[in-house]
Amino acid sequence: MSCYDTCDTACEALPIQPQCLDLTLSRGTDNSLEVVITDGDGRAIVITNDTVKFTVKDEVDGTVVFEHTNMPGGHSSPGLGQTIFEISAADTATASATADTFWVFEVRRITPALDEFVHISGQFIVRPTI
Repeated sequence: MSCYDTCDTACEALPIQPQCLDLTLSRGTDNSLEVVITDGDGRAIVITNDTVKFTVKDEVDGTVVFEHTNMPGGHSSPGLGQTIFEISAADTATASATADTFWVFEVRRITPALDEFVHISGQFIVRPTI
């Protein structure tokens, strides 16, 4: 398993440079993650007919830890590029119970023509439950 010092390090291996940020949550908790899909200038992209995937891997090009997919019709506000992913306690159950776990994530948009774009990526840090 890889541990990245900064978000930029996690993004260097990707073929494109998406918006890079780190997400931190506690192991064994339920969380809602709302994302806004934007173009390179920060304008929201209409995702009405798009599929958006949230994928967490143990390292860049590694094994998928968990993945959630929002299909067309499943977005919170598609005209504003907004979609919500529900991250359950079960999704982070394999993270360490005693130390921070460092995974990586990406948010990928897939158009009806099957063009794929990574819009957001970075570290996915799971803190042990206290």
